[in-house]
Amino acid sequence: MSGITRVVLTLVLLAAAAAAVQPVYRVANDVLYLPGDGLALDAHTGHLLWRFPRLDGGHVYTNGRGLLLVSWTQVIRHPLEVHFTRVCRIDAQDGHRLWCRDWADVQQWTVDGGGRFWYLHTPGRLQVVAVADGQTDRGFKLDHYGNDSNLQLLPLPQHGVLLFDPRGGGSQALALVYRPGAAALDAETLPAGIYPFRGDGRGLIFYAQDKGEFYRADPFAVLVATPAPKPHQFPEASLDAHGFLFTAWQGANPILHGGTYGGALWDAPRPDTILHSGLHSGLHLAVTSTTAVMLAPQASSTRIAAWDLASGSPRFARTLPGDYPEVGGLGNDLVLQSATDVRLLNATDGVQRWRARGHEGPLAAISATAVVFWESGGELAALARNNGALLWRLRFQLPRPGLP
Repeated sequence: MSGITRVVLTLVLLAAAAAAVQPVYRVANDVLYLPGDGLALDAHTGHLLWRFPRLDGGHVYTNGRGLLLVSWTQVIRHPLEVHFTRVCRIDAQDGHRLWCRDWADVQQWTVDGGGRFWYLHTPGRLQVVAVADGQTDRGFKLDHYGNDSNLQLLPLPQHGVLLFDPRGGGSQALALVYRPGAAALDAETLPAGIYPFRGDGRGLIFYAQDKGEFYRADPFAVLVATPAPKPHQFPEASLDAHGFLFTAWQGANPILHGGTYGGALWDAPRPDTILHSGLHSGLHLAVTSTTAVMLAPQASSTRIAAWDLASGSPRFARTLPGDYPEVGGLGNDLVLQSATDVRLLNATDGVQRWRARGHEGPLAAISATAVVFWESGGELAALARNNGALLWRLRFQLPRPGLP
């Protein structure tokens, strides 16, 4: 495997074939991992930290604080065709493999919200595996289902995991719940056709469109009933490990509901951004560790409003010139992006800390010191999180073999 071919100031030519846009994971405070190119970069300098074989179609999990699990599938065709999935825990700082384990016929896997266990679904069985060493802690037969190939494996917001078949049957669907330390799976009855809103890695609430009801996932219970005036108007939602924000109705009035998983539900007014065709016209929602945010498009501007995630108390509301259809956040920072510039706002009061003009390309990641974007042509660029100055820009070339 070849490494860096040359470094010229902030332009670094790496031996990798980068797609125009590929996932970029913040796996530690200032460590970025690009699985499609098998590279980990220092988010502040752009320097190569470590390499790992490229993952083509693999699965990556990280909590952004040092825990990194990756997996890929291999097929052994002699004498019988067997699909093996290798799962490895990687040290996010230096790329060393802490452990690797092989599993046959893996359907799916996910990680517990507490980070101590990960859950592995194989035909007819749920395995609970320790993150520390990759060894099985316990396992359960899935005798409740004749065919478990359609099950979804969903981590609960705090601890545990839920298995359910979204197709259901009749008026109800059966779900199985495991909580760390339990000796058996608990059975839950869910409405048929229920839809899971999932966060990126963590966060989960459910929605039953026929009933117009939202549900907490753990314990499973009705969160709020808000039937839409028109049944085809499906809600929007944003979730993470801390809480959620979703569109709803109060009679004929459009509102937002938000909150944390263990706290009280709150509501706030919102504009009706539903077109007559049933398509959304651009309302964007986001949540950070402390703040719920709504971006609403107007004729030639964007209205941004923010609330305290736990209480719903208003944080700020302001109007920005232009269209800002994208928003991301980390800690107390909000990153707003238009087709031509980027703004970073304080999530508490909405004060703009900086604006970078002449920028284009989708947001890739936010680290402790950098805001990272993909640019046209497959270049990756980083702006300083404290002042918006350009930190580095990377261009990729020359293909390199990945995992067999």
